[in-house]
Amino acid sequence: MPRPVVAAAIVDSLSDPTMLLACSRAYPQELRGQFELPGGKVEGAEDPVEALTREIIEELGARLTIGERVCPEGGQWWPILGGRVMGVWLAEVALNSQEPRAGASHLEAMWVPLENLAALPWIVADLPIVEAVVARCAR
Repeated sequence: MPRPVVAAAIVDSLSDPTMLLACSRAYPQELRGQFELPGGKVEGAEDPVEALTREIIEELGARLTIGERVCPEGGQWWPILGGRVMGVWLAEVALNSQEPRAGASHLEAMWVPLENLAALPWIVADLPIVEAVVARCAR
């Protein structure tokens, strides 16, 4: 079974979210320019939240305050590309952190109002996750 993936739905504020950080892929070529939630693979016996923290520092150079998990109906993990599963957490940029910036994995990282997210070209597997994040943030 492929290693699980973790991702952060980074919002401008966990208490009153109005914007989400959307990241467009730099590679592979078939996904280039499509948007995703940033994150990456869990290594070995690594705790998923520790993996998420590590991946965001590596990809975006930012530290996060992790919030609640966003789960699919009836489960903890979202099905994504290649038979993988992904755990997703709401998060905000930590007070002592620099702003997230696109690294080698992404062409851009941009703040997008929640109501405008559907207009972006999302990776197909990420779209229902983003819709769930928007619904959670509307509560």
